[in-house]
Amino acid sequence: MSRVKAKVASIAAVYALAALISGWWVYRFAYVDHLAQLEETGRIRVQQASDRLMGQLSGYVYLVNLLADHPAVVAGVVRDVRASELDDLLEQSVLTYGADDIVVADAKGGIVAASAPDRELLPVADTLLRAALNGRLGVATALDGSRRLFRLSRGVIDRNAPAVGAVLVTLDAAALEFEWGVDPEAICFFDRTRTVLAATRQSLLMRQDGGPELANPAVRPFPRHSIRREGEHEIWSFPDAAELPTEALVVSRTLPQIEMVARGFLDTAPARTAAMLRGLLATAMFGVIGLAGLIAALWRRRMADRLAIESAANARLEERVEQRTAELRVAQDQLVQASKLSALGEMSAGISHELNQPLATIRNFAENGLKFLERGRTDEVRDNLGRISGQVQRIDQIIRNLRSFARKEDENVEPVDLVRTVEHALSLSRPNLEKEGIRLSWDAPSYPVLALGGEIRLQQVIVNILSNAQDALAGAPDKRIRVTLDESRGDAVLSIADSGPGIPEPARVFEPFYTTKELGASKGLGLGLSISYGIIGSFGGELSCTNQAGGGAVFTIRLPLADGSSA
Repeated sequence: MSRVKAKVASIAAVYALAALISGWWVYRFAYVDHLAQLEETGRIRVQQASDRLMGQLSGYVYLVNLLADHPAVVAGVVRDVRASELDDLLEQSVLTYGADDIVVADAKGGIVAASAPDRELLPVADTLLRAALNGRLGVATALDGSRRLFRLSRGVIDRNAPAVGAVLVTLDAAALEFEWGVDPEAICFFDRTRTVLAATRQSLLMRQDGGPELANPAVRPFPRHSIRREGEHEIWSFPDAAELPTEALVVSRTLPQIEMVARGFLDTAPARTAAMLRGLLATAMFGVIGLAGLIAALWRRRMADRLAIESAANARLEERVEQRTAELRVAQDQLVQASKLSALGEMSAGISHELNQPLATIRNFAENGLKFLERGRTDEVRDNLGRISGQVQRIDQIIRNLRSFARKEDENVEPVDLVRTVEHALSLSRPNLEKEGIRLSWDAPSYPVLALGGEIRLQQVIVNILSNAQDALAGAPDKRIRVTLDESRGDAVLSIADSGPGIPEPARVFEPFYTTKELGASKGLGLGLSISYGIIGSFGGELSCTNQAGGGAVFTIRLPLADGSSA
């Protein structure tokens, strides 16, 4: 009898050890899984914060581009107009857009005019001046005592000559942070010296993470920390930082446009607690199953006459397995829901980025309008109200595009004269194309071409393609768009070709939120071509995109011909 007890005790000890090892592995896998989910959340948070900052800067990119082409600025640099007149223009621009200061410099870096000439001005940085003179948008960060600054530059060009000067706009990072909401996680923006220039926590500003030494007494060391890896995840431990978690998962995103790195610090304590609970639950389940198996083995050995009780025990075990299976299904459903929320977060970041600029512009114009109203300058107030109305129309267009993308809108399909439809769409787009110096050729058939579709929606598709072609030709030396209409195998074939650089990935151009437009361009959400693709498909047609052998992109619309359409 003692030998049996010893054997049972040995088996129980081995089984307990196996349960502990299994619980440990479940804990490790669960912890890594929770870290992956936490990193996905952090990636969305950091992307939202980065898009918010870039959206704020994009409004000032528009300002520096506008001033660089302003006749008064060109005249001030080239023809030495009185500086006071140019100072007034720069001061009015500061009041309108909320910049810290604006400076116009010549090609050697000498200051020609400034929005606040009586104030001590920052020197013109060589990197900003070189970027402006080379035709690029210059972006840099700077510290002025305890002030954290963003600086933008753009070259001043007299007709087609090389840049003869530069416009520099300085922004106070504190003014940009004033518009930020409350973020649950600490997100910091490090500049190239690894100094926190902007953050969602005021206590982390002007902290340097082991970068080069600066002679600025306002810069303090970043909280002491150690770094380790958990699989593919980066973990920072802060033993004595009250403003940061004791252990944080760090999600980084590089912002090459402004030479900064955004880092989000997410507390790993909830992930570790949840993983520990899973490990304990697995150990307990392993122990329960083992204990039940041990009891069943003992009963089978000692009480062969109680087979019915063993059957009941087995039934209970099967019920527990089914229960655990149901719990796994619930967990799977939760993971699917988390994936949906992740996709919704990415879409939310894109919408937030698109709406942030017109909203910020509306706020600036409204505040400026109040100042003009107090001074009795009604003409400026009327101008600001008109600009606010234009921004509201832009927001309305964004929302209508999103609604069209999210909900399929029905339209009757009927015979449409494509010749008349194309000519009407060209009449809408021709003024903008001519303004940009784009030559438009339209080979119109001499007879009506009737195809199945909807006239208004077809015009929208054609105008959208022409608008994209206009953007693609912005920097092209030879600006041409050719529109042709033919018939092939019972279909009407409408082609719109441009002489631009072409599209890097033509196969992806109709994917939602895919765009090739860069900062400073007339950006969108990347839904226009996706919506156009759906419109043509609803008419029973096909919309495709290819690159021409000689350069440039060509969009082709194929629609079924109506009976008796051709002459």
